[in-house]
Amino acid sequence: MEPNVFLLTIDSLRADKIFGNARTSLTPHIDRLIKNGTCFTQAISTADGTGISLGSLFTASYPFTTGITHFKFNPKAVTYFQIFKNNGYHICATIPDISFLLKFTENVDEKDPYIYDNRHAWLKLGGGIGQQIIDKLEKMPKTPWLYYVLLEDLHTPFFMPKEFDSEKYGETDYERMVSYIDLWIGKFLEKIDLSNTVVIISADHGDHIPIIDKWTDAPKTPGILLKGKKAFPVLEPLGLFLFVKFNHMKRQYKINKLKKNLTEKQFAILSGPRGQNHLYDEQIRIPLIFAGYSIPSSKVISNQVRQIDIFPTIADISNLKENNNNVDGRSFVPLFNGDIFGEIPAYIETTAAQKPGASKRDLTLIGKIVGVRTSKYKYWRSRTDSKKDVYLFDLENDPNEEKNIVNEQIDVVNTMEELLKNIMQNSPKIDDNKLSKDEDEEIEAELRKLGYI
Repeated sequence: MEPNVFLLTIDSLRADKIFGNARTSLTPHIDRLIKNGTCFTQAISTADGTGISLGSLFTASYPFTTGITHFKFNPKAVTYFQIFKNNGYHICATIPDISFLLKFTENVDEKDPYIYDNRHAWLKLGGGIGQQIIDKLEKMPKTPWLYYVLLEDLHTPFFMPKEFDSEKYGETDYERMVSYIDLWIGKFLEKIDLSNTVVIISADHGDHIPIIDKWTDAPKTPGILLKGKKAFPVLEPLGLFLFVKFNHMKRQYKINKLKKNLTEKQFAILSGPRGQNHLYDEQIRIPLIFAGYSIPSSKVISNQVRQIDIFPTIADISNLKENNNNVDGRSFVPLFNGDIFGEIPAYIETTAAQKPGASKRDLTLIGKIVGVRTSKYKYWRSRTDSKKDVYLFDLENDPNEEKNIVNEQIDVVNTMEELLKNIMQNSPKIDDNKLSKDEDEEIEAELRKLGYI
């Protein structure tokens, strides 16, 4: 039997806010799914940014294998959507209308992109996206289907339903939004037959919850800038540049006032949550839940698995005749059966970070930090200089990553560096694809539309 597949990813969802003692959200539907399925407590995302992490998920390959970056899509990279389609699956996708996601899902049978233009205008789950997903689930064909959904409700700025803006649903806005998303997950599950469907819930990457709530709320555009835009449209680029500069300076002023009372990790988080010089577990440890068809119940697996392993596992469960062996990922189905399964270190990297206050994006940038994680150690350093920005954490004895032991464990540093180099050197390579001028302009326009420029 070929099962149906429902794969739901939630942008910026952290693992420790789904299971563990650090969560305060109210998530009865996710809890029930965990009880009736298998959850992985050490699933590691490839990167701390959406483009790279989802590129790794869809291709089961690292970015240096596919040539996919935060700003660049490589059409030569084979996605598992195509592999499932080649095996007779009906492929559907509900995604934001972001160019790289539209390209990844170019050949699916049904695609329902929703508007990601100006974050205040997002439909969100309660504004139509949730019902759109329900309608899709109700009309699925009898043939095996794979339905991929990416939700953006947990991506700041939050648009909190009033009934969920209460301590009953979580201590922070982030956790209250998790509770709200759980409500909709329950509605989706009502439309799914778990006896013939594999349900997977995960994320693209994690995120930091600031020590000061609402720290990451989007700044409001000054009225004078809005009036100036209408009166003197030719001056709009200058106004936007000054606005970005002003907010960057205001942020740095706040940070400097707080600096003396912060730990190094807290300061790093406030200085720049993602795409900076750090890769804490809050950014890359993601929830991963399998439930439904052939999945063991009430099973918690602490073995480290990688984001690139997810689709090979789904393909294995689905008994696909055609599989892609030229990938970095592998199936972890043996873990469901309690078999011996040797750990493979996980490669990690930061997403590309633009210069603060820049009025134009550099589309050639790649992340500044690369590293490797095992269940025991986390290691990262500068992409271009192995002696710069070097961090090593003993995850078993320091799970909160508060003490950099790079100067105390030189042998471990050398071992982790060798692991990192081996991963990057021994992975299969796909021919790179350079961006055309039109694609450059398309991405530039999209970044401007989304408010990044």
